[in-house]
Amino acid sequence: MAQVARRADEERQSFSGRLLLRMPPALHAEVSRKAELERVSLNQFITTAVAGAVGWGDEDGERHDAAPQRISRRTLAVALAANLVVVGIAGFVALALLVAAWRDGF
Repeated sequence: MAQVARRADEERQSFSGRLLLRMPPALHAEVSRKAELERVSLNQFITTAVAGAVGWGDEDGERHDAAPQRISRRTLAVALAANLVVVGIAGFVALALLVAAWRDGF
């Protein structure tokens, strides 16, 4: 019963959204590098990681990875090149069909 009352008191407290977090310097450096790789601020990286750890913000209640996977530049370049090849082949086939249809009098 005391836990229920304490929890009700905690829910009534207002939270500023500020949190002082202490961590080992090596972890701080690693987290900073990871945030830089993800191209987000250190604050956003930590907030996303903590939210993912507690399942906060998920309507379905499922936990998701803290940071979404980013597509590397090389993967993007290969995908774009493949797309250009496919579009080029489709264009060539369309042009060949158009010429064939024109020759047949359509």
